[in-house]
Amino acid sequence: MLVIDCHDHIYHKKLAPMAVKGVGEFYDVPMACSGTGDDLALLATSSPIKLFVVNSVALTPSTVKRLNTFVAEQCKAHKEFIGLGTLHPDMENADEEIERIISLGLKGIKLHPDTQKFDADSDKAMKLYEKFAGKLPLLIHGGDYRYDYSHPKRLQRIEQRFPELMMIAAHLGGWSIYEEAVPYMSKMHCYMDISSVMPFLKPEKVQELIRLYGADRLLFGSDYPMWDPVKEYESFMRLDLTEDEREKILFRNCAKIFGIDTEA
Repeated sequence: MLVIDCHDHIYHKKLAPMAVKGVGEFYDVPMACSGTGDDLALLATSSPIKLFVVNSVALTPSTVKRLNTFVAEQCKAHKEFIGLGTLHPDMENADEEIERIISLGLKGIKLHPDTQKFDADSDKAMKLYEKFAGKLPLLIHGGDYRYDYSHPKRLQRIEQRFPELMMIAAHLGGWSIYEEAVPYMSKMHCYMDISSVMPFLKPEKVQELIRLYGADRLLFGSDYPMWDPVKEYESFMRLDLTEDEREKILFRNCAKIFGIDTEA
C-alpha cells in the first residue's frame, strides 16, 4: 500500500538545528528528528512511507520568496517530495508570488497563524485566501490552547467565506483542543490531517474521532520533525480501522487533493 505523509516541515541544513530547537521550545516537546530534507527523504527507502508533502513556513514577509525557492529546490533534489509554498498576510505582491509558486511546481500553500501571528479569519488573511482559492489547496494549522489565532471557529469562517477553497485543517482542526474543535469541524466539509494527534490522545479516542469525521475527510501526517514519521505510521496501523479507511487516510485522499498519480 502506498503511504503519503501529508505534513512535514523541512529546513536548510545550516538552519535546521536552530529551527528545530525553536519549534521544540514553542510547543514544549522534545523534537524527534533533524528537520533536514535529506534525512526525511531517506525514510522513503527504509519505510512504507514513499511520498512526503513538505513545507517551510515564512515567519516574516521578507522570507517568503527565499523559502518558496528552497522548497522547490528540495523537491527537485528529492523525487519523494511534493512541495507547498508559503505566504504571509503582510507581504506585498502576493499575486505575483502565488503565480511564482505555481511556476515553481509547488502544489499548495501552507500557513501557520500561530507562529506567523495573524488571526486566520482576519481581513488581511481573507484577502490572501481570495487570491488562490480555487487555484491551490491550503494546509493550515488549527488549534492551540494558548492562542486564538487558529481556533476552529476561525477555520469555519474561512470555509463559509470560500467554499471553493480546498482546505486541509491540520491536527483535526484543533491541536491540543481536539474536543473543543468537534462542534466546528463536524459541521464543516474540509479535509483534516491527523498529524500531532496520536501522541496526545489514546488510540480509542483517535478511532472515535476518525469515525466521527469520516475517513473520506482525513489524511495521514507526521508533523516531521516534531515526530518520527515511521513511529507515527506504526501507531496509525495499530488503530482498529478497516482496510478501506486506512487506504483513504494513508494515500487516496492526499493523492486526490494534490493530483498525485498513485499508479506511477
